[in-house]
Amino acid sequence: MRLRGDAAGIEGLPLQLMIVAVVAGLTAPVVYAGLDAYDRGQLETRVRGEVLRLTRAAQQYAIAGGGAETLALDFRGGLFTSIEYVAIGDRPGGPLANVVRYRIGGQGERVVLVDRPAVALVGPDNRTLALGAGLYAIHLEVRDDRVVVSVV
Repeated sequence: MRLRGDAAGIEGLPLQLMIVAVVAGLTAPVVYAGLDAYDRGQLETRVRGEVLRLTRAAQQYAIAGGGAETLALDFRGGLFTSIEYVAIGDRPGGPLANVVRYRIGGQGERVVLVDRPAVALVGPDNRTLALGAGLYAIHLEVRDDRVVVSVV
């Protein structure tokens, strides 16, 4: 794309710029949608992996009959996608005591069931431990017949 030395070069430049603008305008949404889908998939994989790491540790300590550990968990959002919440456990004997729930922006709630063996998870105040997006140090400790989960 070079300018011609005669008067036709001046007339062709606006047309070439308009073509470039139209092509860029048509491809930008496609590129954004691809990046958004990739980011959402990466975030889903990371959050699910962190939740599974937490639940496996809780199961190990419950089977062992005691113990404690502090885990560093990454619940930060992605570049285009955010984490709305991560909810761990329920009150003692509650219907969601062996469930970890999370929601990523633009999607429905995801559920991870802590079974085989089923382990009851409770927050430090005997309620659901609700977390937002961020980095957390989560302390697990077996007390009685449940695993108490708290933020350090």
